[in-house]
Amino acid sequence: MSLFVKSLLLTLLLTSSAFANTLPAKMDKPESKDIIFDTSTYDEVVEMTYTQSTFHLPALCKNEAYSRTCGFFKNFYVSKFEHDYIGYITDNLNFEDENSDLFIQRDIAYQDVSFDFRVIKELGFMCAVVLVKQEFLDQKATLTDVFNFNLETKKFVHFEDLFEDPTLAAMTCSNLVYNKFKEYGYKNLYVIKAQIEVDPRNYVLLPDGIEFIFTKGTVAPNDVNSRLFISVDDLIAAKPKKEWFPSMKGEILGRKHVSHGIKSKLLN
Repeated sequence: MSLFVKSLLLTLLLTSSAFANTLPAKMDKPESKDIIFDTSTYDEVVEMTYTQSTFHLPALCKNEAYSRTCGFFKNFYVSKFEHDYIGYITDNLNFEDENSDLFIQRDIAYQDVSFDFRVIKELGFMCAVVLVKQEFLDQKATLTDVFNFNLETKKFVHFEDLFEDPTLAAMTCSNLVYNKFKEYGYKNLYVIKAQIEVDPRNYVLLPDGIEFIFTKGTVAPNDVNSRLFISVDDLIAAKPKKEWFPSMKGEILGRKHVSHGIKSKLLN
């Protein structure tokens, strides 16, 4: 795996929280008490100097209430990819050779980004599942990012916001993820387990629990569903906050057990 791909894997892993409080300044909170499932999509291509990004966006992004958020995500992935690629070019230039073709001619790097949004209006937040495929010089990388953010506060929802004892909740999730996938013997699982212990990410927030989503092939074979739903009942010792888990209050969001119906079309 090239330095470029390794850098992308590491930086996307470590910097996804860097823009945690920088959502667009204005977004209207929907009124209906239901969950929006929008499966129709449209494509957009953004060309920069050294990169080309193809986006597959849900029709929801054309809605005025969500268009600025979609634009925020799109701009983030475009600028991040261009920035990482420029860093790669700079690291590999021979500045003593002014005749080097790399000063004037470079291969374009490509990325394909698919967005899958889930809007839970009752709780006033959205979940974004983002599948990123990147390619440069026959090197390929596939990444999965998951973000939950509050429509009212315009901020991302962090794991520590969900529990009175987030450390215990993180340890519980880490152990459950490890027990679920350990039979496959993937070395990445040990790194993921350690990361969940200190900073859980890539989970979908649901009314009756959370669901971790992993890139296919990282914790199990490609034909295995790399997801794990963890019920709020399994996290009760960590004191989940009722404002995020309405099932604790005996409430139902328009349909029974709605969380089990939220399945990303990107990963199924």
